[in-house]
Amino acid sequence: MRAFFTGLILIVTFVIQSTILQYVEILNVKPNLLIIFVVFFALLRGSVEGGIIGLCAGLLMDLLAAKVFGVHSLLGLYIGVVIGYFNQQIFKESNIVAIFLVVICTFSYEVLYFFFSIFIWEESNLLFALINIIIPETIYNAFLAIPLYWFVVRINRWLEGTNKIHKRYW
Repeated sequence: MRAFFTGLILIVTFVIQSTILQYVEILNVKPNLLIIFVVFFALLRGSVEGGIIGLCAGLLMDLLAAKVFGVHSLLGLYIGVVIGYFNQQIFKESNIVAIFLVVICTFSYEVLYFFFSIFIWEESNLLFALINIIIPETIYNAFLAIPLYWFVVRINRWLEGTNKIHKRYW
């Protein structure tokens, strides 16, 4: 049950990102809801589920806009596993921790994607990418993370509750 709703949320997030958010640009930068989604669910559920969610989100991003298939999948998997690893060590109910992790992960994701693009496509203007893409997207995701974290925490509590009920009766 929990996997079904998590997958449904992932698909709805992907649809919103690939349709509506294509028209919501600030400084020619679009937010990346899938990174936010991966960070939040990895933080709340652990490294195994975080890695699976990150891999699935990366596959969806690869389907949408990848020049080389697998780069987004690999980065999503790593983000999910690394953030999920800290599941037990940090206070995950804190909005500040969640926003900080979104900032760190968005920045890391975009920098790593830029380095992949250097090695694969020979694009090498790091200063331009930092000023015009990476830093604005990081700030954009941080502001979106504020209301989205409240929503994801509520959904996660509901999913954990339905999972306990489902286990009790089956």
